[in-house]
Amino acid sequence: TISVHMNYIQERMNPIMEAMVTAVLLQCPEDPAEFMIKWLLEQTRYDRGEFGRDIGDAELADLRREVERLKEQKAELAEALQAQSRG
Repeated sequence: TISVHMNYIQERMNPIMEAMVTAVLLQCPEDPAEFMIKWLLEQTRYDRGEFGRDIGDAELADLRREVERLKEQKAELAEALQAQSRG
């Protein structure tokens, strides 16, 4: 019902939203959406769900390898694009 939703908003969402909006207004970041995501992830008193879980060393190493692979792929694509635009 509407009253249940309103109660949820007032009790659960408003405290988070007010604190986040205050932080945004104090910082006036160039990219507010990115700032808000980072701000939410830094909060320890709110449930972060899947994003708050501790990942293991093996998964972290896999992710780092994937980032390096993607960086290499990006560099290769940039080189191919440059070569194509020259010739």
